[in-house]
Amino acid sequence: MNDILKEELIYEGRVCRLTHDTVTFDDGSIGYRDVLHLNGAVAILAFKDADHIMLVQQYRHAIEQQILELPAGMLEKGEDPLEAAKRELEEETGYRAGKMTFLASFFTSPGVVKETIHLYLATDLTFVGQHLDDDEYLSVRTFSVDEIEQMIADNRLNDGKSIIAWLLWKDRYKNNRS
Repeated sequence: MNDILKEELIYEGRVCRLTHDTVTFDDGSIGYRDVLHLNGAVAILAFKDADHIMLVQQYRHAIEQQILELPAGMLEKGEDPLEAAKRELEEETGYRAGKMTFLASFFTSPGVVKETIHLYLATDLTFVGQHLDDDEYLSVRTFSVDEIEQMIADNRLNDGKSIIAWLLWKDRYKNNRS
């Protein structure tokens, strides 16, 4: 097992920190790894009704473009992922889920990023009013199940967490719908 001998803080910001770690490898040798630490995040595959899914469209500075993606958000330090998913769904879309089902958790880029994203399926939605964060600018758009499928095939929906959630839902639930 690899051990961290030293963790040097390179940068600490509002949502992340970057460390330069001195580590030991299985053979006893010493090496270095840079790690971006994030608190984790949630993403919600939200069905407005049996055949329509809500996506949000927003500008993402890191990739310098507008994208479509599932409603999502970062975890506060120590926050329960299910509670974060409920909070983010309501903040971004204005809907509260009558039922929230865990789909999976995954690592975003385990070679350099220490982050886990937790995926949920939200159904039985009730509109309660959207309340975005002060620095959040997005629009909610609704697409049919068939449109989502085509958007992924055409690379118009190319956000990883959204595709993973979609594929999990498709594998587990799509063929079992009434």
